[in-house]
Amino acid sequence: MNDRYLVMTRLHSNAKLEATNNLIKLIKRNVFGFRNFENFKKRIFIALNIKKRKDKICPF
Repeated sequence: MNDRYLVMTRLHSNAKLEATNNLIKLIKRNVFGFRNFENFKKRIFIALNIKKRKDKICPF
């Protein structure tokens, strides 16, 4: 089948995932000086504007 036809008929795309992977690879190349994985993870969260959830502990 024609690739253009397949692209137009699909409801889902992996473009956002590919962009995220590209950003992570770019950060990885630029921040090779981080001493631990937690700092690397925090830098990715900042770049992607991801806020960490604070789970509330139920007292019951």
